[in-house]
Amino acid sequence: MEIHKVPLKDIKTDSLAHELATSEGTQPYLDYLVKAYRNNAAGLDVALQVVRDLPLEKRYTWRVFSALKWAFADFEDEYVKLDLPHIPETTRSEMTKELELRFQQLQMLLQTFHTE
Repeated sequence: MEIHKVPLKDIKTDSLAHELATSEGTQPYLDYLVKAYRNNAAGLDVALQVVRDLPLEKRYTWRVFSALKWAFADFEDEYVKLDLPHIPETTRSEMTKELELRFQQLQMLLQTFHTE
C-alpha cells in the first residue's frame, strides 16, 4: 500500500459525518485521544474513566452497531435488484464507491472485535 500526503484543506467530509464526529457523544473519545497524543498521563486516566462510565446506549460502538442494525434490519437484495436499473449510472457508481468504503470500515470493525 502506497501512502500519499494530502493537505488538510483537500480532505472532503460529509456534513453528517462532521456533525457526528463533533457531536457531544464523541467528545469523551476525542478528549481521550487528545490527551493520549499529548502524553498527558494524569488527564488520560480521567478521560479513560469517563469512557468507562458511559452507559451502553451512549457508547460510540453502540451508535455504530445500532446504525448497522437499523440499516440492515429489513435488507432484501431483490428490492435492490428492482431499484438498480432505475438509478442513473453516475449515481450507482458513487453508491458503489460508498459501499466499498463502508465494507472496508465494517471489516475493520469486525477485526477490532476479534482482536479484543
